[in-house]
This record gives sequence, structure tokens and C-alpha cells, in this order.
Amino acid sequence: MFTHKKGFGLAAVALAVTATLAGCSSANPLDTGDGDGDSTAITIGSQGFAENEILAQVYGQVLAANGYEVTYNTSIGEREAFITGLGDGSIDLIPEYAGNLLYGSDPDATASSIEDVTAALPAVLEPLGLTTLEPAPGADADAFVVTKKFSEENNVTTIGDLAPLADTLTLAANTPFEQRWFGKLADTYGVEGLTFKAIDDFGGPGTLGELLNNSVQVADIYTTTPSIKANDLVVLEDPKFLIPAQNVVPLLNEKINSDKLAKLLNAVSAKITTDVLIDLNTAYAGDDKPSAKVVAEKWLKDNGFLK
Repeated sequence: MFTHKKGFGLAAVALAVTATLAGCSSANPLDTGDGDGDSTAITIGSQGFAENEILAQVYGQVLAANGYEVTYNTSIGEREAFITGLGDGSIDLIPEYAGNLLYGSDPDATASSIEDVTAALPAVLEPLGLTTLEPAPGADADAFVVTKKFSEENNVTTIGDLAPLADTLTLAANTPFEQRWFGKLADTYGVEGLTFKAIDDFGGPGTLGELLNNSVQVADIYTTTPSIKANDLVVLEDPKFLIPAQNVVPLLNEKINSDKLAKLLNAVSAKITTDVLIDLNTAYAGDDKPSAKVVAEKWLKDNGFLK
């Protein structure tokens, strides 16, 4: 992942911050000293983009409906800030993305599948007094995307299928993509010879326009971007996990964790697929410009979590 709303490359947790948080006592106002996680007051943070704010509302509204006193601390920003907040008690829980969380905490990590990423997280989180709940099936990650027409005409459904065509194809992505991913594409899937076109809009309208008019044949577009479904685009499968899994996962101070909280939020996470994330983002961008709170509330009611 590269420069992006939640990219781990530029938001790595500094070792100095890690050491400080690991060595200090918690200032969490919910800390009763017995670590039973039974307090009903909880502050939920969100990162500085719409999808994460919606997820914060999704988790927060479920807790509020089940006896918790919930407050929100929105638009916290980069990982250093919210990791610090989780340690000092200014927030207690925040929606995160599994691969970003791992690689932001340990840049030398090698895990890629969600199973391996999840298994690797405790070693980097426990020294900070942090933990995660179960990851959602939905993920917001870089993806290699093509049009349906290109996929069908060239029988391309996986990243590896690009290899025989690579020297005839142009790929659009943000500028750092070429240096970060082209070598890995060659090593992992044998995809070599692609022409690169830098379009620095994070898979936005410029990238989409170039893809739809066939100026480029492949584009890096994040998996929860509404334009994927709206334009019937094809996200190429990544069976070798070139791109680390970015499943949504609640990150929290372990002192507030409890069986009740985990049961409530794990049930919600289990329903959050990538298609659900696309739908939530699409609703938020609708003509009526609903708030993250309204978008989350409707989804929760539609799925039986709220009355």
C-alpha cells in the first residue's frame, strides 16, 4: 500500500512511540484496575475518511443499543495518532485494516493472507496493551482492476492472467505504485513489461476515465470504491496474496474488552463484506448527502441489529 487514506507505508508506528506506550501505565479512564472490561463507557475513534467514520458509527451504535455509553472522537488521522490515543485513553476502540495494522506496527512483517496477518498481530499489539476482535470478511485494499469487456475478451480473471499480455498493457496508479509493486508483480506472478501511467487520484475519476476509454487496461482501484460496482468492473483475483489482506478489524485497548463487547461486535463484523463496504460508501456519496451516522443506522436496521 502507498500514499493513501490508510496506507501503511507512510503511517508506520515509530519504534519510539511503541516503546513509550509499552512502558507507560494506562491513562484510560475506563481502567478500573482489575482488567475485567466491564465498564459501559467507551470512546470510539475514526480515521480521517468517510468509510472509517461509517464503521465507527456501525460499531458504536450497536454498543449504544446494548447498554454502553458511547462517545466519538472522529477524524483522528494517521496511525501514530490513534495508536497513541488507544494507549493514553483518549479513545478505546477504532476500526482498522488488518494488513495496515500489522505492517504499520512491524514494517518487516511478511504475512499476507488474513489468517497469517491475524496470527501475527498479537506479537505486535500485546506489548502495547492492545488487541483486535475477529476480522470482517470485507476488505479495503489495493486491487488490480479491469473492465468486464477486457476480462471477457482476454480471459483475464486473476493477476497472473496478465502475464502473457503484459508487454501490450498500460497500468494506471499513483506515482509510488511503480517502485513499490512492479518488482513484486514480476516475482510473484511473472507479470513483466507493463507500461506504467501515473495518475495521482487514488483510483478516482481520472483513473476510472482512462480505464473506461481503454487508454489504460489495468488500474489500481481500492476494493471498496463505488465505481467498481457502478461500472461493472472486474477485480482480479490475487491467489498468491501479493497484496496483504486488508480486512476490517476493530482495534481496542485490551482493558475494555469483554465477552459481551466481543460478542456484539463480532456479530456485526461477520456481516461486513466488501460489497457491504461499497454499498455504505455509495450511500454516503448519494445526492442527499447523508451523514455517516445515518448511513450506519440504516444498515444496522436493515440487518436486524437495531430496531
